[in-house]
Amino acid sequence: MITRKLAAFAAELKYQDLPVATVETAKRLLLDGLGCLLAGTAGWPGRSAAAMTRRLGGDAQAMVYAEGKRNSVCHAAFANGITLYSVGLNDFLQRAGAHPGASVIPVLLAVGEWQRCSGKSLIAAMAAGYEVIDRLGRSIMPSHRERGFHPTGTCGTFGATAAAGRLLELNGAQIACAFGIAGSQAAGLYEYINDGTSTIMFHAGRAAKNGVEATLATQAGLTGPATIFEGTRGFFRATSDKIDLDAALKDLSHRYALNETTFRPYFGCTSTIAASGATAQIMLRVGGARSADVEEVNVYCNPVVANDNAETDPRTLLGARLSLPFNVALVLAHGDVMVADLEEKDLMDSKVRSLIPKIRMISDAAIPRFGSTVEVKFKGGTSEKVAMHSWRGDADDPLPWNEVVMKFRRLVRPVIATAGQDRIVERVANIDSAGVSDLAEALSAALAQGTG
Repeated sequence: MITRKLAAFAAELKYQDLPVATVETAKRLLLDGLGCLLAGTAGWPGRSAAAMTRRLGGDAQAMVYAEGKRNSVCHAAFANGITLYSVGLNDFLQRAGAHPGASVIPVLLAVGEWQRCSGKSLIAAMAAGYEVIDRLGRSIMPSHRERGFHPTGTCGTFGATAAAGRLLELNGAQIACAFGIAGSQAAGLYEYINDGTSTIMFHAGRAAKNGVEATLATQAGLTGPATIFEGTRGFFRATSDKIDLDAALKDLSHRYALNETTFRPYFGCTSTIAASGATAQIMLRVGGARSADVEEVNVYCNPVVANDNAETDPRTLLGARLSLPFNVALVLAHGDVMVADLEEKDLMDSKVRSLIPKIRMISDAAIPRFGSTVEVKFKGGTSEKVAMHSWRGDADDPLPWNEVVMKFRRLVRPVIATAGQDRIVERVANIDSAGVSDLAEALSAALAQGTG
């Protein structure tokens, strides 16, 4: 049974089982996610989530970082999930179509701080959570997304459950039960793509909270079906028209999804990164060319991207993030937007807006799902063309530790001073010889000190 086998994997996975290289990848992904979380504390989505949880109240079990105060473990997972995902630069599992760190890392922090877990337990729980998300996503994509589901919210709920179950030391039967409970909570609809509203962030927060709640409900004696994935009325059949059951278990314990996770170095969503990267290469290649010299831009992209990311007049920050024309125009106007984030005032940047009508998206089924080929035509008749089917930070070209640290520092510079950054980097680098409480303390202290 798929449910029982994935549950047993999550329960039994130990730090010592993971290859050294996988542990190091986990640290890089953890630091990357923490950078997004800390940067997100300055934004309205994280602050709104923190304000909501403050109204609800709860025992001071784990830190809500956008507020700088502790709340219940469930509320902390929820608010921190929204805060982390709000920045839009966290990691991605391409074949699963999900952003695992958005739902798993908030659980690691909240449950880990509450239960004073070891850093080694955190890494094992992280590996379990990412693995479950990846395997479920591979089993039901792309039909799952085509039907309107958002995998970060749906599959992310089960990844969060696996991570929480591992930290709380549930056995395989208990995690299977928790999966069963989580299956009635796993949700997230992709309709936000049409108006750029904030439910995309809400999905991550709910997934993190759902995972914690499902494990606590199991510990309290509630039960859930142990065939929640493969059952005739289970998650797979309820949310997908085309299911690959083999993908759920193939090579389990012999490969790890952590090693196949993509870092996102550019502003935008995963569907726009390749176009941004290709455009940046072109503008670097032509040297002195300015955006005013651009006459026409053709972006060849997968039909899914051509359909979902074609908005030419985004009116929200999320809408801008999801708009390929906006992101290409952003690079043309301002150069390589490595980890830049936007403010509301930037949405109507006249330089960017004047370029959008020059950008044409061309659907091409031969282009990989997350790839793009960009052709820029300049005044005077010259043109440049770059194909980018994977990018720096992808699983086959991962960011090394020093580049992740650079991205982290650029993300958190507006909210944390250099000394605080140094302490967090050091705690993550040595997390396997420390505890989650030590990491939580460093995060809280750095935010409290601010940039002064």
